[in-house]
Amino acid sequence: MSEKKNLEQAISNIIKVIKEYNKHRKLFQDLFRKVKYQLDPSIFPEAFQFNTKDTSFIIRVPQSSTTGLKYAGVDGGIIHRSMNFFDVALIRAVGVLFYHNKDEKPKVKYFPEKNPFPDILTSVEPLAQNEIDYLIALWRIQKEIRCAIDLLENDSPDILILDGSVLPVIDVKSIQGNEFLFSQYLRLKALYRRLYTLSRKKRCLLCGVIKDSRSAILTRKLSLILPHLSKRPEFKELLDIDYRPIIKQLRDTDLLFNVLDINERTFESHLSKFNEYEKDLEDFDIHFFYLKTAEYDTPLRVEFPVLFSDSTNLAQTISSLICSISTFHPEYGLPSVIIEADARAKIREDDADILIDEISSRIGYSSFSLQKRRARNPWS
Repeated sequence: MSEKKNLEQAISNIIKVIKEYNKHRKLFQDLFRKVKYQLDPSIFPEAFQFNTKDTSFIIRVPQSSTTGLKYAGVDGGIIHRSMNFFDVALIRAVGVLFYHNKDEKPKVKYFPEKNPFPDILTSVEPLAQNEIDYLIALWRIQKEIRCAIDLLENDSPDILILDGSVLPVIDVKSIQGNEFLFSQYLRLKALYRRLYTLSRKKRCLLCGVIKDSRSAILTRKLSLILPHLSKRPEFKELLDIDYRPIIKQLRDTDLLFNVLDINERTFESHLSKFNEYEKDLEDFDIHFFYLKTAEYDTPLRVEFPVLFSDSTNLAQTISSLICSISTFHPEYGLPSVIIEADARAKIREDDADILIDEISSRIGYSSFSLQKRRARNPWS
């Protein structure tokens, strides 16, 4: 078979898979859209662990006024170079705080400054490639959480938004056997605990926004409850098909894209406990929901620790504030402070190349000889 025929066959197979997936996705989108205001997840049996007080699957979110509101965001940038016998990373994190007074342009503050010089970190630890990847991730998140702590110590925003999870998203089982990596992980956990404690002290709402979530935690839970939902007339179509393998394919955002309308969120649900190894220390409950802030963008996944026992509806307050600072473009629904923090935190690839050239010249190597073999293949 010719190369052209091989290519055509491969493209046809991909298109077939995508069309079948979209057909299945639309089926479930249509089903849940019909009942999104009537379906009450708070009455689902406890065994399914929805753990919510919200009384409908989808909740409308009113936008808050930004007048007099202090809202902040933190994001980080990183460039990593893996050389022959060492690894080096340039890491920068920037916090941005916007403050609106009535009839005035928003005031902006940057933490630690508008264009901070990046940290330059290096490791000569004998780590495997996957372990290096974990180390770089740990360094980056540590930098971002330290920046968030710095912002909170120097000001008192009403809400602080992290770009990413409010949990240290690291596969702990993969690093437990490495004392160096595990110590870095425990250091990160301590930083998160300090951030939680300071947020509570300052009465600052804390949340994390995951912009490209691939999670299926919601659809997995829904797959368990579908046998009960199939008794409802709106879900009678499920009785005629084997829906279990179909819903197992769906990511949460795939299901919710056409179920949520702009300024709507899913019901709040329990995600995790914070503690794993610090059983003698205070624990925190982590909750989450999905929120649609732009008509043609995928929903954001929003996570937050429950820090205030006297707050009646943290999910609604947080979602309302996020909607008010995110609906500026129909195809891009990120909070404005995260967009600005991301722009300030980015590091150019050229900066890493200049650094490697300088290091190599001072230790008597050429930058070419320091590169791993796959990067200096003369025939590639």
